[in-house]
Amino acid sequence: MPVSKGSAWKKYLVFISFFCGSLYFAEMRYDFFRLREMEISPGNVIPEELIWQAMPRRAVNFWPYLIFNGDVFAERVTDFYPVSMKLRFSGWGKYKLTVEPLDVILSVSWDSKLWLLSSDGMMWQANLPAAVMVKGLKYPTRPTLVWDSQLPVPIDAERKRGDIYTSNLPMERIRKWYDTIEKIYWHKSVSHILASKMAGRRIVRILLSGKGRVFGEIVVKDDASDWLSIAAALEKIYPSASGGLPEGLVVNATYTDGKMLVEKRHM
Repeated sequence: MPVSKGSAWKKYLVFISFFCGSLYFAEMRYDFFRLREMEISPGNVIPEELIWQAMPRRAVNFWPYLIFNGDVFAERVTDFYPVSMKLRFSGWGKYKLTVEPLDVILSVSWDSKLWLLSSDGMMWQANLPAAVMVKGLKYPTRPTLVWDSQLPVPIDAERKRGDIYTSNLPMERIRKWYDTIEKIYWHKSVSHILASKMAGRRIVRILLSGKGRVFGEIVVKDDASDWLSIAAALEKIYPSASGGLPEGLVVNATYTDGKMLVEKRHM
């Protein structure tokens, strides 16, 4: 005798109810879905209690929650502390969490404040109190990048959720600036790199310093492709200037025809 569709549907509902009831009973009696373990590696980058404070309550009671909402958990930490977090499943109710300090590559002066910039394009104020809690955070030794107020805002303020911002800076171009300068013989005399505007286009001013004061300045286009040739030309013109320029000179090398204008200024 064929089974009616209604009867089959009732059996299906009974099976589902039994299955859900069994899971509920197992959970109530044995904490079947409770988070069992969170292995944090390395374990000393930030205090462990900060991580557990950020853990959603749902994730503690129902560990699969983190499989689909791990980013929400991570952002509760990474929006306020300069660290990166990677979460991966390692077994029933178990996860491995990797926490690392962000790789700081530059200090950036903007809006009358000093900021830090990481290699993955995140920015935060250098005096951020929460950064004191992060172990292994290394501070840059490269010349400070000064970002002029005439240029586009270097942080994405609209996406702000905490104290760590996504940077709007042209990261690849800035890397090229610093990589090129480090190949120039007088790179140790560079104290600041100023990004600003001249005649409606972005230019870079390289400040040369010694004995605690600025003694020279070289103004170049923001495309670093000709910086090495400019440095070589200056070396031929001023062979005895170990710091790149004689004291008090400002060289403007932004002209499209390759010419350089040299001025004497009191610094």
